[in-house]
Amino acid sequence: MRAKEVFILAAALATGVLEAEDLVNVPSSKKSFHLFLLMGQSNMSGGVGLAAGDTQPVPHVLKMRFAKEGEEPEWIPGAHPLHPRRPNKKNRFGPGLSFAKAYLDDNPGVVVGLVPMAWGGRSIEQLGKGSGIYSDAIRHAKAAMQAGALKGVLWHQGESDTVEQTRTDAYEKRLHRLIEDVRKDLGSPQLPFIVGNLAEFYGTGKDHKAPDRVARIARIKEILRSLPGKVAHTGFVESTGCSPAAQAKVHFDRKSCVLMGKRYAKVYAAMSANP
Repeated sequence: MRAKEVFILAAALATGVLEAEDLVNVPSSKKSFHLFLLMGQSNMSGGVGLAAGDTQPVPHVLKMRFAKEGEEPEWIPGAHPLHPRRPNKKNRFGPGLSFAKAYLDDNPGVVVGLVPMAWGGRSIEQLGKGSGIYSDAIRHAKAAMQAGALKGVLWHQGESDTVEQTRTDAYEKRLHRLIEDVRKDLGSPQLPFIVGNLAEFYGTGKDHKAPDRVARIARIKEILRSLPGKVAHTGFVESTGCSPAAQAKVHFDRKSCVLMGKRYAKVYAAMSANP
């Protein structure tokens, strides 16, 4: 654990925010360590800045810290930022921990392990098999699976594929292929894969409201919404009622990130009840 992470952990203990007994280790049984791979772009990694308290660890949640090729990934306490590799180097607040908290409410007695591998500003082609980001995601997921049971993938992406028509036209095929590749490479042909919709407000900001751009945004939303009817063991999370973080109207605000995380957990629970 790095010095900064130790300091954050010590501060949380000193202020009484976190009790010592809440600092769980990696469970000895894989059955009680439930893993989720987080993939996509900035609305998964987070598009709004951190606030006071966000860096405090969440009880019974661990995250896998990113490791370069040749290094050994390790588990550290689950706290924001989950995805520290954003291109602009800023630490952000996303839906991952909200999901983990809601999942724990539905599954008491387990530990959640998050494998955060989203990267802002990337198209699905840049995230798919053959890319370095995809290779990193699979490498970290496999490392995580040595200690726990992979329960699903949470995906939130598509904004970058509305930039030009050729990307939009190829999106559905690429999404289906990515799901197939992830399942094959992780040896889990029925691995639950849940996608979140683009924000309802996306397409109303000044930089994205040209008619052709709005049409492409609508098409990506349609592709995401129709996924469960076309690919088995997939789920869809709606983004209605969410609000933007800034005037650009691309990213969810804090309240909406929390809401989306809860919705991912609700969809996962429904899929588990009706496999």
